[in-house]
Amino acid sequence: MSDSTAIKRQLVIKTGVVKRLTKEEQTYIREAQEQRQRITNLEAQPDADEWNVKQQHKVLQDCLQMVPDCRRRLEAAVEDLKLFAEGLDEELAASLEAKAAQEALQGAEAAANEADGAEA
Repeated sequence: MSDSTAIKRQLVIKTGVVKRLTKEEQTYIREAQEQRQRITNLEAQPDADEWNVKQQHKVLQDCLQMVPDCRRRLEAAVEDLKLFAEGLDEELAASLEAKAAQEALQGAEAAANEADGAEA
């Protein structure tokens, strides 16, 4: 395997990690929002089972605990991809893989901004 092929492969892998973690973080945030709504609806019912409400709060806490961990891993993956992409020569920097990496970085940044707004 040539050197440029190995570099492209690493770039594709690192890009995939950023994309996956971006989706994962969005999923946990969306799940937490849905769980909050579920709890609100459950508490609005006059015959709501107290145990069930407690369990739903535990599920919400589990979701909320996953967001910071996922954010930390995403930030590390983004930094890793940025550093890797900065070290590419001109030929590789113009490749489709490098363009996909830039799109993944932009997507991760946009998702982080959106997530910050959703958490507020």
